[in-house]
Amino acid sequence: MTNEKMEQRLAAALEKTAPNDANGVLSRCEERKGTVIPMTTKKTTKRRWTSLIAACLAVMLLGGGLFYQRANAVASVVSLDVNPSVEIKINQKERILDVIPLNEDGRTIVGDMDFSGSSLDVAVNAIIGSMLQNGYLNELANSVLISVDNNDPVRGMALQERLADEVNKLLQTDSFRGAVLSQTVVKSDELQQMAEQYGITLGKAQLIQEILGKNSLHTFDELAPLSINELNILLGKEGAETHVEVVGTASEKGYIGETKAKEIALAKAGVSESDLTFYTVGLDTHKGVMVYDVEFISGSYEFDCEVNAMTGEIVKFEKEYDGAAVSNVSVEEHGEQSEHSQTEENQAVSNISLEKAKEIALDHAGVKATDATFVKAKSDYEDGRAVFEIEFVVSSGNTIKEYDYEIAASDGSIISYDYDIEGDSTPTAIQAGSSQNTSEISLEKAKEIALSHAGVASANAFEMEGKLDWDDGMSIYEIEFKAGGYEYSYEVDAATGSIVEFDKEWDD
Repeated sequence: MTNEKMEQRLAAALEKTAPNDANGVLSRCEERKGTVIPMTTKKTTKRRWTSLIAACLAVMLLGGGLFYQRANAVASVVSLDVNPSVEIKINQKERILDVIPLNEDGRTIVGDMDFSGSSLDVAVNAIIGSMLQNGYLNELANSVLISVDNNDPVRGMALQERLADEVNKLLQTDSFRGAVLSQTVVKSDELQQMAEQYGITLGKAQLIQEILGKNSLHTFDELAPLSINELNILLGKEGAETHVEVVGTASEKGYIGETKAKEIALAKAGVSESDLTFYTVGLDTHKGVMVYDVEFISGSYEFDCEVNAMTGEIVKFEKEYDGAAVSNVSVEEHGEQSEHSQTEENQAVSNISLEKAKEIALDHAGVKATDATFVKAKSDYEDGRAVFEIEFVVSSGNTIKEYDYEIAASDGSIISYDYDIEGDSTPTAIQAGSSQNTSEISLEKAKEIALSHAGVASANAFEMEGKLDWDDGMSIYEIEFKAGGYEYSYEVDAATGSIVEFDKEWDD
């Protein structure tokens, strides 16, 4: 209803309630003989009635306008994601203001249903019911994401919990058991930008950021096309605490299974299982598709095979000769070999050899192999990936320089490194190649490097701090900032601009 129509209705109602009947009142008054009864003129009386009516009308219009505003103000936005994505806007009384499908599947789900003025519970029940009827929720894909955007954290959390409970009951069907993910949205410019860029809800964008915070090997590009069930699987594989509430287990019934994926990979490699000295298999992603990543070692060869989790098609296959490959043994001091106690779950294949990792460390430090004495050189598994731990010393007179490296076994990248010097009162920073570690880059450059690595635009970063420091014999920049609900911490080599250490965690 427009404001003009509302005003017309209010005026008509007011006319019936308080009519201009001053003449009628006067005609009913009897004359009293001998008594002078002072009376205002008709004109004055009418004017007073008119003023009263106008005041009442103003109050009613003001009150009606405020009521109209409150009734149509968005108090919360609830999004439901499966693959269909639907956004629901409600007022303070949880009445529907608008239901917006955000993709083609969402439009199929909503259809011609009109939820205007309906309660939130009715709308959610109808939308989930439509998802069930149209086959978007079934035993093969049983996960739904509920996200609540409310400026009041307490009200938002209460609404989230209630909806999660309701939807969970709806998904306990005769044919399957559902999995419900729920969260409150922490809005930011970065989150809004990512949601708009990929055409997804704020809730799905935040879920993806949650996964990226647990595993930086993924990218937003590869995760955005995935369904909520697939994202739920990846979230569960990380095995770490998250800010997303999860009830139930994501279905993997549509996948071929690890055993079948392993068989396909071995057949492709022409290798029998009895010839394996090491293998690992697990769900991963490849260009927006769920795959089984099968890695194994046979003889002097390392294999990496990615198998489509649904079709069994091989999407990637690599074979690399490496006579020095290390799988179940570690190399400690003096080159002695000892059994490396690893379970099947925490073993991982190396794409580079131990000797190659040592070369990388020596080259980065600017040290000749003939001048170095290795204290430690071994394979390990840390934070979900295979690494080489390399430690060596260089002696010169009374000075002993100690180097400590952690190198990714997958590609030879330097994850972290440390440097100490003993026997010299003046610390000398680590060298990169032949260049000395003087502060060759500026603080602003160090900030740019950190932001670029984090994938955060400078406009979206806040509370950024940076300073030049000395840590373990190395001149570094310490950079800290916040963005998109996360806290970032970086150590950047002041000489080379390389990232020495970094950390990303949820901003509580």
